[in-house]
Formats: sequence, C-alpha cells, structure tokens
Amino acid sequence: MARSVKEYCEYLKIHQAANFLGVSTGVLRLWEKTKKLDCFRHPKTKYRLYKIGVLQKFRENHKRKYNKTGK
Repeated sequence: MARSVKEYCEYLKIHQAANFLGVSTGVLRLWEKTKKLDCFRHPKTKYRLYKIGVLQKFRENHKRKYNKTGK
C-alpha cells in the first residue's frame, strides 16, 4: 500500500535527521548498518527517511552519549 504525502511529513531526510541528533550523516549510515537505528527507504527515490518519533526517543535515550551539547 502506498504511503500518502501526509505520512511522509512524519519523516526526516538523512541530513535533517543527522542535524536533529547532532551527528554526521556517516554516523547515521553506520547506525543503520549495525541495526542501532532503523530507517525507511522511499520506494521511488531510495532516500533514507527517519521517523521523527523514533528519532526523538533515540535522542532522549542517548542524549548524554551522542549529543555533545547535552540538550
């Protein structure tokens, strides 16, 4: 079943997600490869998309370890 445009609003592209977590895009790719953080692939463009809710939970659980600002 195809996703609607509204559903894609719940996702961030890799650069946006990296900025949100305070890490590089390379770190996000590594986390995907090691199954630390899942992403969704857009069916047409194959872009990595990260669900905002998952990123928020991940940031909260790992903020001391990965976010240098500690926010």
